[in-house]
Amino acid sequence: MKRQLTKKDQIAIIALLLFLVVLCLAGEAYQKGILEVGREGVHIYLDRAEEVGLGGNSKTQTLKEKKIRILLMTDSFASLFHRKVELTSQKPFTVTAGGKKKQYKAGETASYAADSFPSGKKITCRPSDGGKIKIVSIKRQNIHPSYRGTLCLTWKKKGILIRNELSLEQYLYAVIPSELSTGNKMEALKAQAVCARSYAYTHLNTEEYKKYHADMDDSVAYQVYNNVPEDARSRKAADETRGLVLARGGKVVEVYYYSTSWGYSASGQDVWNTESAIPYLKSKAQATEREEKKHGVPEVDLSSEGRFQEFLKNPPFHTYDEDAAWYRWNVTIERSSLSRRVDGLLYSCYASDPELVLTQKEDGSYRKQVPAPLGDIRTIRVEKREKSGLVTELVLVGDKNVVKVCSQYNIRKVLAPLYESVSYGKGEKSASMSLLPSAAFYIQNATADNRAVFYIAGGGFGHGAGMSQCGAAGMAQDGKDYRDILDYYFEGAKVASLEKIAG
Repeated sequence: MKRQLTKKDQIAIIALLLFLVVLCLAGEAYQKGILEVGREGVHIYLDRAEEVGLGGNSKTQTLKEKKIRILLMTDSFASLFHRKVELTSQKPFTVTAGGKKKQYKAGETASYAADSFPSGKKITCRPSDGGKIKIVSIKRQNIHPSYRGTLCLTWKKKGILIRNELSLEQYLYAVIPSELSTGNKMEALKAQAVCARSYAYTHLNTEEYKKYHADMDDSVAYQVYNNVPEDARSRKAADETRGLVLARGGKVVEVYYYSTSWGYSASGQDVWNTESAIPYLKSKAQATEREEKKHGVPEVDLSSEGRFQEFLKNPPFHTYDEDAAWYRWNVTIERSSLSRRVDGLLYSCYASDPELVLTQKEDGSYRKQVPAPLGDIRTIRVEKREKSGLVTELVLVGDKNVVKVCSQYNIRKVLAPLYESVSYGKGEKSASMSLLPSAAFYIQNATADNRAVFYIAGGGFGHGAGMSQCGAAGMAQDGKDYRDILDYYFEGAKVASLEKIAG
């Protein structure tokens, strides 16, 4: 016989259910940054609830003024953690700490040090209408950057985190000029705007910076943001493409772009070593429309060393970015210098992904293991080159060990000209680069001033998949509009309204 629930039992069950509901809401509030646990307990920020749409129907706000959260790094994008933060504005601004508000006049400065940061508090800084907050404690291109939206400061053991929260559309105002000079034609800037919006949208609420309640940072690891200030042309490019993204199958695609091609684009699969092909990131010759009309679409396979070298030296067709400074480049690295630094670089690559740094066994096969010292490097050879010319496997032969390095990024890191000057363009030189300009190169043993060296000659700048920014600029100069540009670089994806897709 079943026992009937007493009134006391019913109250207990209701209380438990209410507790579970509160727990779920608290969890959501924590994820959205409304609730934070600090050194002095739990703090709730009710001013964030309306902003992120918690507990209400925020569909309209989400589509029209979607918020994005960007972590701002220190000078030279060296770290996420600031030892000191100084804020000011040309207009009055408000600072909220622990629920208490303080008004600052235009030109006044609010300063915070990591060693004396208000314990357990989040500090929120809001400008008056139409204003921006300037961060005096950091520099971008030798100026102190100013930011739209809200700045949120939180204390961590390593220092102070600065999170900029603003609308997705306004975020683009300062991405566009940081990624592509606004001296270019407007149609190229519009193509950049659509790319940047698509990329940003696919990174909203992802896992990378979840613990910091952020979506991305402002460095080249994502999209460069506010390294160059917004201007009238960057705002125009964003506003005139407002809400437009690249989509495939009813979903926004993760768009990639890079500085300069070498006359070919690489496939996304080759660049990121994915299991399957990425349909809208294809490998293809970057011939101009005139070339294609004259001679047809070029069919060129650059997977052989001889063919690739000849392609770099004597390109068989014209491309939209052939006049770009980084279209061709070269660097000479002293063999002894590379031998001294290569072990640390190999270990760094192995630590990131052990599957991509392999050590040769006695039988000639390779296995995954912590790379032992190479010793003196005797030779370096390309083990695998893709149809596009991109090197995806490189073997370094030392007098103690032999190591195979896989992926374009790792290869560029291991061969980085850390202490050398790269020659490019019309005699320009760039020194101390943390990555080789691209993985579209060939390498030769040589001698210079009676020293053994590696001579590396290559083309392009960046990973090589998606849109060449210099190519987009060339297409716009040639009279193409932004849709033409995007169709050219992202076959299989179409420009679409984010509101229709998300709605």
